Amino acid sequence: MSIFKRLLSNKTGSSKSIIKTSVIAGTIIFSGFGQDVMAKGKSYVAVEPLVCDLVKSIALPSDEVTCLVDRKQDVHDLKINPRQAQLLNSADKVFTLGKEMTPSMRNWENKKDTVVVGVSAIDVDDHSDHGGQDDHSDHGGHDDHAEHSAKVDDHSDHGGHDDHAEGAFEWAGKFQLSKGSYKWSFEKVDGEYADPAMKMVILKSNDIEGSEDLAKELLGSKDSISRKNNGTLIASNKAFVLNFDQRKESTVFNVDIKEDGEYIFFTEHMPFEFEATQHFFKDVLNSDVEPIAQVPDEGEGHHHHHDHGGLDPHVWHDPHNIIKMGDVISKSLKKDISVFNRGDRKLINERFEKADSILEGLDRWIVEQVSSIPEENRVIVSKHKAMEYYGDAFGFETISLLDFLGDSSSLRPDNISSTLKMLDEEKVQAIFPEQIPASKLLRNLSRQSSVPLASNQIFVDGLMMDGNTVSVAVHNTCTIVDSLGGSCDKESGSNLESEWYKLSD
Repeated sequence: MSIFKRLLSNKTGSSKSIIKTSVIAGTIIFSGFGQDVMAKGKSYVAVEPLVCDLVKSIALPSDEVTCLVDRKQDVHDLKINPRQAQLLNSADKVFTLGKEMTPSMRNWENKKDTVVVGVSAIDVDDHSDHGGQDDHSDHGGHDDHAEHSAKVDDHSDHGGHDDHAEGAFEWAGKFQLSKGSYKWSFEKVDGEYADPAMKMVILKSNDIEGSEDLAKELLGSKDSISRKNNGTLIASNKAFVLNFDQRKESTVFNVDIKEDGEYIFFTEHMPFEFEATQHFFKDVLNSDVEPIAQVPDEGEGHHHHHDHGGLDPHVWHDPHNIIKMGDVISKSLKKDISVFNRGDRKLINERFEKADSILEGLDRWIVEQVSSIPEENRVIVSKHKAMEYYGDAFGFETISLLDFLGDSSSLRPDNISSTLKMLDEEKVQAIFPEQIPASKLLRNLSRQSSVPLASNQIFVDGLMMDGNTVSVAVHNTCTIVDSLGGSCDKESGSNLESEWYKLSD
């Protein structure tokens, strides 16, 4: 063989060998890449406990889902600490109900890795498959509650605050204070103060009710003391006019307590309206100072939580809305999976379909339980407006007591009288507390109206201390049904809970 032929032969063989080797290497690399995609789980953070439970039920078992907020903590009051901020920043994705439910997520919503699944992200269900249960025309007279709901649901412009009756106050808080200096702060919320100025009266007293007449007289008097940022406030028989510095994000006043004792602060606004990043009242060590009594009496930790600026975030009380939330989660999770990884994409679909099936079963179960309640009894009365989606879905009239009592300290005989009249006219069978023990306000209303308090609380803001997404719906439904003259099949509800646990465990 000539030298030329030998060279040509060697070159051809060498090329074939290189191609063969490259194909094998490519196969190994691609195979390894595929295995890595399938094996490596993602790290997700879900802000609210209910969202966390929902994400865990749909995400891949290999994914790590961290719940940012403990069930004991109220998401309305969440102040993101450094550890939580680190978790949010390091997550592959963050899932949240959004700022309507968790105001502190306002600054996180627009980040590319944040997925909102709450009221602003879904089309709320129209309940068309419930056979007209959302037609409450037979309740006669309930349509006028729409105007009441407007008062509670839309405070964004604070228009109602310009109409304070002379000497009116919205809030009174009694504090046990030691001699010394304190700080009372007012912050802008969403870029503005609730009002440019506000009146406050400070009285040394241990009796809120016994001090109200004097406080009203002082608040209504034109003989008042004007104070600006860093001004000093003392117990006085004159009202202070607090002027807020529009150039600053917060206006702070010094409170000088001359001697140990109990002091009552009467304010034209709820102080919580001016909270953005910190508690309104602090001592010299910057520790929060809490009232030992307040009017209105909302019960521990429930003083300002249901003013959501017009959008009611409690969408999960209708199972069909949970399905829509799950759909948002499912689609977002699949975006993190390679198009070549059909197995994991299929598994996400299967897990969501199973969740969908359980929630559809839950919806049918609730309809069946509610059908056992006499129609004239289907009225849910609670303190806040948080069960609207539930009522619309399952044929209840929902009434917020604050629609009648107002958000102010006007828990006076005329307000109580109108509330008692409403309870009588609507033939209300039960009042549903949102915490146990029920607040003093609910206990007093129950006593005066002879309308019993439900033996169990309803959970309106998320999950219970134990249980899952289905558990809270079963608990609330059985509490409502059994209290309103129906009969709840808890066993079949428990079966649905168990099915959900198999997904989320």
